[in-house]
Amino acid sequence: MIGAVVGILVTLIVAVLVFYNIAGSIDTTTIDAGLTGTPAANATDDTLSQASTFFSIAPIIAIVVVAVVILGYVSRIGS
Repeated sequence: MIGAVVGILVTLIVAVLVFYNIAGSIDTTTIDAGLTGTPAANATDDTLSQASTFFSIAPIIAIVVVAVVILGYVSRIGS
């Protein structure tokens, strides 16, 4: 169980690093010039905003999962 939690946390860290490296390198200026209506930059900004929200909540979720695992382990030892 602890190995699974560690695996999830490592996967989350790698996902954050990969996402922000890829999203930061996207140049939407040439795409925006050829589009009418909603520019691609808005889609990129929306994606970054949603990712920012998720990645700010994810550490809290990870802490809660680790706390549940620890409490489960301690209660198993106690009984």
